[in-house]
Amino acid sequence: MRKVFALIGAILLFSVEVAAAPVVDYADPLRFQQEVAHFALLDARRPVVPGGVVVTGSSSIRMWHPRMQRDMPGIRVIPRGFGGSNMNDLLYYSEPLISKYRPRAVAIYEGDNDIAQGLEPQQVLDKFLALSDKLRERQPDLRIYFISIKPSLARWSLWPKMEQANQMFEKLCAERDGYFYIDVASALLDNGRPMTDVFLADGLHLNDKGYALWSAAVAAVLEKRERVFE
Repeated sequence: MRKVFALIGAILLFSVEVAAAPVVDYADPLRFQQEVAHFALLDARRPVVPGGVVVTGSSSIRMWHPRMQRDMPGIRVIPRGFGGSNMNDLLYYSEPLISKYRPRAVAIYEGDNDIAQGLEPQQVLDKFLALSDKLRERQPDLRIYFISIKPSLARWSLWPKMEQANQMFEKLCAERDGYFYIDVASALLDNGRPMTDVFLADGLHLNDKGYALWSAAVAAVLEKRERVFE
């Protein structure tokens, strides 16, 4: 009988611990107010012509800004990356970073920071669905490209979850009209592991060689599908 009570007690204790486990949620998007406001200042100085392709997302996009147009000369791109962001941040700022430009298409790189911040792949996908639904309420014909989460040396331990998220996004894009998946991950892997010479010293952000591989993968899809609309 004592063993039975001990077992019941252990089960109850485990249940309490599981119930008390914190649920990771997204951080407050307001931390990016100033960075997003900076884009508005740029727009005031040099208005953006509607109908281009917005390329937005976290620091991998922001650090691509200086060479993005050069890497995709056949596409009129609107670079709108904001470093450290996640899918929820982009959802929150979708109007000033995407919809205000009335783009014909948008390419999104998010999920990297989401997983690193403890979010689950399904949470990232749910936020993306909320974002894409919001964007298409304004523009039903908007084409949406998801740039796959990249592998990196610094976050290699998180790659199983990132890869799971990529698979979920690839499946979603295959099932929906006007949604496209861009695989940059394969270009940065060598025998199933991240290349060691494509990152900066932090092991997370890409160097010139990394961006050459990244941009080739993105351009192969965007230029094929979007050049006809230029």
